[in-house]
Amino acid sequence: MLGGIVRGKRTSLRVPTPADLPALASWMADLRVRRACAVWHEPASGATWKERLTEAARDEQATLWTIEATEDGAARLVGMCRIRFGWDAPISDSIDISHFILAPEEWRRGYGWDAALALHRYVFDYLHLRRSEVALRADAVAALRIAGRLGYREYAHGHDVHWRDGAYVDEIRLRMDLEDWEARWPGEREYEPLPAEAAR
Repeated sequence: MLGGIVRGKRTSLRVPTPADLPALASWMADLRVRRACAVWHEPASGATWKERLTEAARDEQATLWTIEATEDGAARLVGMCRIRFGWDAPISDSIDISHFILAPEEWRRGYGWDAALALHRYVFDYLHLRRSEVALRADAVAALRIAGRLGYREYAHGHDVHWRDGAYVDEIRLRMDLEDWEARWPGEREYEPLPAEAAR
């Protein structure tokens, strides 16, 4: 599926368009991105990327967004995000963040944090799912910092999982439950909770 619009304070997750594909292709080929995280598809021709976007639109087990930043009234593409639903997709109570990629030239500007917070507000408050999981490379310092700030907790640690730069690097799996989100971020709501009498 292609995601709708999820708004943060400085960024928006929005529906990907064919005009986004050259940027997506360039990020997947960028060695800085490839070193930091798993990429969404390998580099390919423009026609192949159009096919991939069509496949993503038909995939009921995943949702794809592009991330747009707005500064001084001007919007520009800065990243992409893809989540996969749990075993019973599309009716599921959990997601796995498969890809969360920012353009290297946009790193360290706060866009990753803003988009991640908006995504989790959507997952936990709008969809009201029970759990979110993510696998990160152990030296992905910025991603781990964002995950920790959100409230993720490590539940598995794989040793020597990824070969890179002549050595192996570990992989860390983290999760956050709905209860963790609600306790840590009570002010980040898409909608106010229904009164108790509404459930009667």
